[in-house]
Amino acid sequence: MAKTSRSKGKPRSGKQRRKEQTAEAISERIDQQYQERGAQREVERWLKDSESLEAEAQLVDEQSSTRKERPALDRRRAKLHKRGLRLLERNDELVRQILERKGKLSAVMGGDRPTDADEMLWFLCRELKLVSALENLAPAETRVDKESGKVVKGRQTYAPAVLNLIGLIGRYLGLSAKPEIEAVLLTDLRWMSLLGFNAQEVENGASRRSESLRGKTREGRGGRFVEADEMGPVRTRMEGPRGVLSSQTVEAHESALEPDALITMFNAVVRALARRGFFPKLLRTSLDSTGAEVVPSFAETGVVNKKVKVQSKARRPRQVEVPVRGFKIWLLMEVETGLPLAMTIDTIETAEAMPAKALIDQARENLKGHGRIVSIALDRGFLDGDLLWWLKKKRRIDWVCPSKEKMNVTAEARGRVDAAVAALAQGQESALMTAQRAARRGQSHQGVSFFEREVARGRDPLVLAEVEGLLDTEFYGPGGSSSSRVNSKEYRPTPLHATVVLSWPDRHAQDREDEREHDQEAKGPVVLLSPIVELGFGRFVRYDERSLIENRLNRDGKQYFGLGTSLARNPQAFWSATVFSTVALMLYRGLQLHRERVAEASERRGEILGVLRYRRQQMLKNRDRVIVVVKEQFGIFSFYEFAQLAGFEFY
Repeated sequence: MAKTSRSKGKPRSGKQRRKEQTAEAISERIDQQYQERGAQREVERWLKDSESLEAEAQLVDEQSSTRKERPALDRRRAKLHKRGLRLLERNDELVRQILERKGKLSAVMGGDRPTDADEMLWFLCRELKLVSALENLAPAETRVDKESGKVVKGRQTYAPAVLNLIGLIGRYLGLSAKPEIEAVLLTDLRWMSLLGFNAQEVENGASRRSESLRGKTREGRGGRFVEADEMGPVRTRMEGPRGVLSSQTVEAHESALEPDALITMFNAVVRALARRGFFPKLLRTSLDSTGAEVVPSFAETGVVNKKVKVQSKARRPRQVEVPVRGFKIWLLMEVETGLPLAMTIDTIETAEAMPAKALIDQARENLKGHGRIVSIALDRGFLDGDLLWWLKKKRRIDWVCPSKEKMNVTAEARGRVDAAVAALAQGQESALMTAQRAARRGQSHQGVSFFEREVARGRDPLVLAEVEGLLDTEFYGPGGSSSSRVNSKEYRPTPLHATVVLSWPDRHAQDREDEREHDQEAKGPVVLLSPIVELGFGRFVRYDERSLIENRLNRDGKQYFGLGTSLARNPQAFWSATVFSTVALMLYRGLQLHRERVAEASERRGEILGVLRYRRQQMLKNRDRVIVVVKEQFGIFSFYEFAQLAGFEFY
């Protein structure tokens, strides 16, 4: 993090503080901390490259390789040596001797300070240039008081960019509750100095009013302030610094942000990633929604009845319907990178397909000039003939979606597969055995072809039947199945094509959940529909990619970035929390892709870790470390060893 003074500093006026909290000042401090860490990163990279080169040279010697390989290694070794001359040299032994002699040091830095969030801030500000987007995300200047109906002018004590960065950093670190944000962020001098506060403000609060209220609490809701006792709120009983501002201030800010302004900021992040080339030119996508249940006291939510399993007094399981309150979050994800392209929120009872067209157009606008959506995978909740027609005919997007049990097209696809199996059958073999034999021999019958893929030795194979030219498709067209076009004399059905999954050994749990929720009467094999002919496993693979959105966005977002939780119990706070969580996840993924680019540029490869493993690795790698610099050498020691070398004794 950025350097901070040892002195606690003096309380400052609002004008002085605002000068330190402009976008330019924050960006300058982020640059400073990044430059301070630059030498350490370069040294670590140089050491890794040096070890890799020596290992490769040893392998070449052992294998007695050709003459061409040795000069190439020599050239790389020379380049590496030149790089080393420009860097600090790590020499733990030399620095250890200087510490023991009580010699002069150039600098001492905390080695545990660099975190993944530090890299994220640099990536946000310098690579994507998005500080202005955070600065522009601010509450409306006036609002209407719900109780009195009067127009009230808003008052901003702190810069919007500062409060937005607190919300974003908090979600990036996985903090989703006010006490967590206060303990980790608002009382941490490292983070607060980066945002323009000093040690005095971290200790006692940034305003004179907060200093005077230290150790006090309200007497009842909205009452006068009194001295806090052991029964007061948790915040007043916490030992240590008060924090520059309260988590209630962050909560109030997030409750005042408008959904349109939040979506504008989200779109700015997607467009910045597209501008930097993080998306392919032709994009395969997946659209899905996820529910977020909330407590009954949450204001202005939707309600939907949900079937849950319970046990009776006789311990017999049964299903009952219970009302569930909450919201629904829609995300359109690019499959290759796992990055969202569009998002929206509505109450939990909203139909799946309702916002789909707006989301597609939102994504197309974000990608304009940088990429084009060519494919989309949908679940049964989005099975709407008008939407599917619009995707293909109006937006030129190839879709894949499973049909439902009671649809005519489902019966037609299964019937044609049964007829083909019957025509190709031999002896007493089962229908699946006939399909497998036909797949191995490349046999087909009246537009029905069979394909097989072995999953693993000793397990059932994946067996598909491709069916061309289905005509029971009256649902597919403008207005869907209820449109008057199907009664016209000129009406001609538009052919669709299907994959019938005869054996699916690794069926994803998300698909089973989708089937239970949107097609409870499903009994036969799954029928996947699309508007184009796709032989082999193309259609199946495109649909199977839909499961990635559950793992890479919904699950990761909820587990590691606080998706689905908010600081206040109102819709605007939920919107703010959801957008900040989603953007935090996007920045994490974007930073991963950026690192991969750097690794490819320097011909190195590293293991790509999941969110949890990466965070644990960073914590273990940097825990209790101190960096000691002596002129052009530096050493890295544990705090315990540093204290011993400095002459301190331990009991």
